[in-house]
Amino acid sequence: MAKKRASKATKRTSKRKTATKRGGALETAAGAIRRLDEEFMRAAATGDGEALVDAFYARDAVLLPPNQPAAEGRENIRRVLQGLMDSGVSSIKLETTVTGTAGDLAYGRGRYTLSINPPEGAPMTDVGKYVVVYRRQGGTWRAVADIFNSDQPAGG
Repeated sequence: MAKKRASKATKRTSKRKTATKRGGALETAAGAIRRLDEEFMRAAATGDGEALVDAFYARDAVLLPPNQPAAEGRENIRRVLQGLMDSGVSSIKLETTVTGTAGDLAYGRGRYTLSINPPEGAPMTDVGKYVVVYRRQGGTWRAVADIFNSDQPAGG
């Protein structure tokens, strides 16, 4: 019986450690990741790289895009993402399927779909996967490491 009580107390404590205040309510890391995904997709739809970065990334974040050097810090991340949008990315759909937490760190793993309407050429879609690591800072979750890559075979 004492073992069951200790287990329940541990679960409650663990849950409290991963929750943050947002709008007066407790928000779990999984809920925060879903909300950040929504903010990211909305900002991407506007084509505003600055809003996209400000809504999602910590100041010291790193973006690890495919076939490019790492982009460290918000300004460099903004350049990479604005370049994607300027090349014709018209929408980004994120579907985070797995989340986990450890104290002030959390991760999300999922699939993305990019709709691309290049200035020259036919519209296309790119589907791939991503992993994002989040850190809770001042009660707010922000991405600190973001890596993604396409499911498309490498061109040759």
